[in-house]
Amino acid sequence: MRLTGRIMLFLAAIPALGSATTAAAKPAATWREVFQSSPSLSEPFSDEFIKMIIEEYKVPPAMIESMRVKPPVNGTIRFRFAVAAGGTQLRIRISNENGTAPLVLAAASVGLASDGYNAVPQSLKTLTFGGARSVSIAAGAPILSDPVDLSVPALAELVVSAQFPAGLTFDARGGSVMAMAAGDQTMSPNLEGQSAIRGRPFVTGAAVLTGKPPRLIVALGDSITDGNRDKPGALRSWPEQLNRRLAQRKRGPAYAVINAGIGGNRVLTRSWGEAALARLDRDALRIEGVSHIILLEGTNDIGMSGKSFFGDNPAVTAEQLIAGYRQIIARAHARKIKVVMGTILPTGGAMSHHSPAKEAVRQTVNSWIKTSGEPDRVIDFDQITRDPAAPIKLRKDVDSGDHLHPGEAGYRIMGDAIDLSVFD
Repeated sequence: MRLTGRIMLFLAAIPALGSATTAAAKPAATWREVFQSSPSLSEPFSDEFIKMIIEEYKVPPAMIESMRVKPPVNGTIRFRFAVAAGGTQLRIRISNENGTAPLVLAAASVGLASDGYNAVPQSLKTLTFGGARSVSIAAGAPILSDPVDLSVPALAELVVSAQFPAGLTFDARGGSVMAMAAGDQTMSPNLEGQSAIRGRPFVTGAAVLTGKPPRLIVALGDSITDGNRDKPGALRSWPEQLNRRLAQRKRGPAYAVINAGIGGNRVLTRSWGEAALARLDRDALRIEGVSHIILLEGTNDIGMSGKSFFGDNPAVTAEQLIAGYRQIIARAHARKIKVVMGTILPTGGAMSHHSPAKEAVRQTVNSWIKTSGEPDRVIDFDQITRDPAAPIKLRKDVDSGDHLHPGEAGYRIMGDAIDLSVFD
C-alpha cells in the first residue's frame, strides 16, 4: 500500500512538473537597445584655419557655419528618431559624456512622434531618473531613465524632449537636425515658436523591454554610416534601410540594427569623436545581444592622412589601417561577435580626401578586406556604389554631390544591396 501510495503521488505530480517546465521554457522579457547615437565631440576649428580653407579649398559658406562653435542652447530641445525594434516599456539614455562639468536636466519627456517634431498627445510620458524629474548628470557620464510604460511598435518614431536651464552646447558637426523652443515645453505635444538646430543629439540611446529580443547588429563607422537627418522622417543612413528589410523578413532569426557611426571618425586616431579602437567597447561590445558588427571605416584615416582639408596629419599606411582592423576583429571574436567588413567607398573628386597616393592605399586595404579571409563576411560597398565608367568615383545616383557621402537615395541603394544571408 505504501508503494502504491508513492506511485500515485508521483503520477499526480507529473502535470505540475509539466507546467513548471512549460513556464520555464517561456523566455523572460529582456531589455534590448534599439537606438544609439555615439557621443562625440570634435575640436573647434580656429578662425585662422577657417580662413585658410576658404582660400585654399573654396569651402561653401554653409559648411563654414557648421565648423564654428555655437553658444549654449536654452529652453526645450526635441530630438526625433526611429527605433529598430518594439517593446512594452522604454528607457532613454541622455549624455554628458563629453562634458567637463555637471549638467542640470530640469525636465524630460518621451512620446510617439506625430507630424514634424510634434508628439502624439496621449503618448507623452514624463521621464524620471531614480524617481526624480530634475537631476544633475555627472561630468563625463550618461544617465539612464527609469522604465516608462509605453507600447513602442517596431520601426516607430519617437520624440524625446529635454530642458537644460544652464543651456546645452552642441557639437555643430554632429549632423542631426533637432527642434528648440523657449521655456519648459517638454510635456507640450506641439512646440510653440520652434526653430531648428543642428548638432550631435543629446539622446545617446534607447532600450525597450521585449519578450522577443532580437539579435543586434551594430554598424560601426564614420559619417557614411552615421548619416544626416535634415528633416523628420528622412532615411538616416544605410543601417536604417537594412533594419527595415530585416524587420520585414518572414524567415530566419530576428535582427535589429543600431547605428554607431560618427561623422569624421577614424579607426586609428581621435578626430571627431574617439577613434574606433578607443570607443569599440562603449559603442558595440558592451551591448547585450550583439551578434554582428558591420565595420565600414577607414575613409577618414586615408582621407585625412598627410596635408588635407583637416590639417597636416601623419601619413597613414595600408599596413597600419589593417593592423587596426585586426584588433577590432580580435576583440569582437573574444566576445563571440562576428565582424562583417565593408569595403571603402570611392572618393574620387572629394575635396581633399582623394589623391593618387590615397587611392593606392584604399585599393590595398579593400583588397585585404576581400581576400584575407580574416573578416567573417564581406559587403563590397565599393562595388555597390562606384561608377562603372569611372571606378574611383561614386555613381551619380549614389552621390550626395560632395563626391564623398551618399545622398538619401545612395543610402537606400546601399541598404538594399546587402545580402541578408550574411547574418545567417
